[in-house]
Amino acid sequence: MAGQRVVVGEEIMTSDGELIGLFLRRLVPKGLGAVEAAREIKDQGGLVYLEHPYDPFRRHLDEGAIEAVADLIDIVEVFNGRSDEKSNRLAEELRQTLGVAAGAGSDAHSLAELGSVYVEMEDFEGPQDFLVKLRSSKIVMRPNGRFRMAAARLTGRIRGR
Repeated sequence: MAGQRVVVGEEIMTSDGELIGLFLRRLVPKGLGAVEAAREIKDQGGLVYLEHPYDPFRRHLDEGAIEAVADLIDIVEVFNGRSDEKSNRLAEELRQTLGVAAGAGSDAHSLAELGSVYVEMEDFEGPQDFLVKLRSSKIVMRPNGRFRMAAARLTGRIRGR
């Protein structure tokens, strides 16, 4: 991917739920507690990213685990393309409480979902500069195909079968 910046990350299943490590140099072992996994990420010079923390249908850390790793969290995902409005709002409230950077993503599981949510930010050099630039970034949300189809049906442009 000549000319493209790639951030190496891992979605880590801890014994307390999922979290993401960014800027990793090696895999984080599965099955660690959330605190141990977050410390492993930090020991590598990486960033701890808390994804979809309040989505009731997806794996995430519970409240106790979030409190235990609160001082190690760098980024909270405040908009996940697969989460509902309430879950995203609660995530933004958590981000504000922690005083960390906001993250967002489409969390695409199909081609139609790619690019439905993304972050526009300045180029960066390394993890700490990434955090600085992320704080002044712009979250872009575009309705995916399912939402466009539903909206079209509601406005009468496409009839249901």
